[in-house]
Order: sequence, then structure tokens, then C-alpha cells
Amino acid sequence: DKFGAGELILPFVLQSAETMKKTVAYLENFLEKKEGTTKGTVVIATVYGDVHDIGKNLVKTILSNNGYTVHDLGKQVPANVIIEAAQKHNATAIGLSALLVSTSKQMPLIVNELARRGLKYPVLIGGAAINRRFGRRILFLEKDGQPYEPGVFYCKDAFEGLENMDKLVDPTRHDDFLQQIIEEGHTEMGRVEQAAAAPATTRKSNLQPAPDVPTPPLYGTRTISYMPLEMVLQDLHKNELFRLSWGAKNTHGAEWDKLEADFEARLDRMAREALRDKSLLPQAVYGFFPANRDGDDVIIWDPAPFEEARLANGNAKTPEKREIARFHFPRQQQGEFLCLADYFRPIESGEVDTAAFQVVTVGNAATEKFDRLQNANEYSEAYFFHGLAVQTAEATATYVNRFINRELGIPEARGKRYSWGYPACPDLEDHTVVLRLLPDAVDKLGMQLSSAYQWIPEQSTAAIVIHHPQARYFGVGVSRVEQLTNT
Repeated sequence: DKFGAGELILPFVLQSAETMKKTVAYLENFLEKKEGTTKGTVVIATVYGDVHDIGKNLVKTILSNNGYTVHDLGKQVPANVIIEAAQKHNATAIGLSALLVSTSKQMPLIVNELARRGLKYPVLIGGAAINRRFGRRILFLEKDGQPYEPGVFYCKDAFEGLENMDKLVDPTRHDDFLQQIIEEGHTEMGRVEQAAAAPATTRKSNLQPAPDVPTPPLYGTRTISYMPLEMVLQDLHKNELFRLSWGAKNTHGAEWDKLEADFEARLDRMAREALRDKSLLPQAVYGFFPANRDGDDVIIWDPAPFEEARLANGNAKTPEKREIARFHFPRQQQGEFLCLADYFRPIESGEVDTAAFQVVTVGNAATEKFDRLQNANEYSEAYFFHGLAVQTAEATATYVNRFINRELGIPEARGKRYSWGYPACPDLEDHTVVLRLLPDAVDKLGMQLSSAYQWIPEQSTAAIVIHHPQARYFGVGVSRVEQLTNT
């Protein structure tokens, strides 16, 4: 209740869950066993292609501590495995989690497959990639446009998941709750039809080319197999770590002053532990490439001829342009009509631009440590460590971004970093192109992509670095989730 009211941060809730689990385990030694006593059975999973599971683990903890039997299938679980597990365990409901837009497409696939098989499991969905409107849309089946009879229920967090389950298993509240969801779904589908009728714009931005094109120290790639963790942590964004990753976004005043001091002490302890057990190992691959804009695309040219010309100190012939990669970026449908491609010189100008790319990771050891803590039921410590690992990966990306800027000879504020999965560059499939450009990420750092184009290890990021002095972060109007659900 206090968490829901914003009076208690999530790590403290997890500490209470740990206490509850240990207490029940102790009391079970004295209690008479009575099989089959449960409020309901929930099969939960992170959907196929998605390697993130901290949110799903929280759901498991909260539901288990409130009287439900939970069968956790883990992460990257195919639709067929989820459905067969629901049948095997005679599930009361199915819970699905996804962090990314690309993997959230598994959710409507599962709902439609359940309907096709004539199965009637309510489906609870959640994760950072989706919202309530998405949940209302995928309630309607592809085959006939009718609502999925048992219902699809969006949960903004584990506590709404618990609240929804309590309504579903309560005969006095079930029917009214389901009817409310269906009515909200019809309202949302009316919005979708209106949006689909709106004409798409063909307008372009008025952005002018950068005043200069910085010359890189080389055309090609470099690997940083070791970065001192102490140096990287200087780029740690403590406000994001404390307020977002460690859950204190609604804490203020004297309470925040005390919590901030506790968090500072915790961060110091965890950083020293990571240095000792090598659970956070920042590494990176980056590179500089000749590039040009072609409409809403960015063309990457083979760097080899350009590197030969650079080494020849102007005595070589003009480098031949051979396309080795191409990225397509979406354009804003209103406002300034921006597209990331606008920040590069157009191909028809005859002048070649420069693009930089980077891939960073804090290594497999971070994933292994998180799994160990989670399996030992140390929920709060696992939560804190996961947040630190995520923010350390971001700090590593900032560290390398600043290094790239120095090598290009541009001010720190000028080189902007854009990671795939965000509105201006939403397509995670482009990670395969990045790996072709930076193969040492696989060969030397041991990184790979999941079937949904997510990085393994999880605490890793990739980005294109753009030198244009007017480059900024922007949205593209209609969200990628809405685009996916409209099609």
C-alpha cells in the first residue's frame, strides 16, 4: 500500500518479500501440510527473444507472497512453450513480460494463438515497451476483430498485476472488471481508426549541413578490451541510478536526504565489491566510417579506400565509394520533420561525411552475479546490483562517446549518441548491421544478439555518434508500439 502511494521505494518492498519468504519457510516446519491450497495458478514468462527478466521476477515474488502458485518459465520463452505450460498446470492466468518494442509483438501472437486453439486463459501483460493503450488494442483478435473472451489485462507494475489477479479470481468482481476492459478496448480502437485515416506527411526538415566535417584519426575500428572501472564510474549518472534504477523517484525532502546518504554508502560498497570480484568489466569497440545521406537513409562507405588515402597524406587518388551498410531512420510527422539522416551531408553534395559507431558492455559476469543473487532469494540485493550494472553500461557508453569526440576534435556537447530502440532509431534489427561494421564486438568481447536483436550480455548498448552541432534528441510522433499494433 505504501509503495502504491509513493511512500516506499521498491527495494524496501523486496526486503519485506525476503523476510516473508524466510518466515514462511521457517513456519512450514511446524504447519500441517495441506496440498492444493492456493488463490490461483499463474504461468509467467518473458516472451521469446527477450533477455530481460527483472520485472517478471518481481511479479513472481509479489504473487507468490500473496497466495498464488507461480510457475516461472524464465526468459526468451516461445509461445508454444507458454501455452503448453498453461495447459499442463491448469493455469488460472498467463503473465507475459517484454522490455522492448520488438519483443512485445509476441504478446498479440500468443493471444491470437490461444483463441485459435479455443483456450480461455486470461492474459496479463507488462513491461517497459508497452502501455495501457497497447493492452487494450491487442485484446481484439486478428481473425474477426472480436475481443479475446477471457481478456487481456495491462499491468503497469507487479502490484497492479496482483490487483488484477485478485479481481479475476473473485466471482463478485470478475465480470464487471472484464466488461470494463472490453469497453476501454472499444474506445481505444476508435482512436486507432482515426489515426489510420490521417494522411502521412512528405515534408522535410530545414536543417542546414554542419559547418565542417571532422577528420577522424583513422577510418576503421578499434577495441578497448579494458577500461578502469573507477574511471568509468566517474561518468555514472547518480540521479538516474538512485531515482530510476534504484526506485527513489518519488522521494523528497528530509526523507530523500537520508536515503541519498544511504545510497551513496551502498554505491561505494558495491563499487568496491565489483572491483574485487570483477563483476563489472567495461569494454568497448568503436569505429569511424565515411558516410552520406540518401533521403531518409544513411549510407556507410567501405572505410578501406579512405584509410589508404588518409595514410597517403593527400597523394592518393580520390577514394572509391563502395556501399557496405545502410540505415533507414523514421521522420517526424509534425513539428520540425526531423530525421537522423538529416544530420549528414547528402550524397548529391559530393562531400563525404563522417559517422562513428560504438558498442559497449560490462560483460557476462554481471548477468551471472545477478542470477546468483536472484536464485539465492536475495531480491533486494539483486535489484540494486541490476540497476548498478545497467547504469554502469550507460556510464561506459558516455565514457566512450566522450573519447570519440576527443578523437574527432569536437566539443563534448557536439557529438550526440543515439542508441537503437529509441524513437529516432527504433529498429533493433539494425544491430546486425552494427555488428558487421564492428565485428570485434563478437570476436574479442564475446557479444552476440538474441533472436530479437537484443544484446547478450544484457548490460550492453550500441549507438551511432553524430557530430552535427545542432543534433538533438527528438521523438517521431506516433510511437513505435502504436505503429506495430496498427499493422
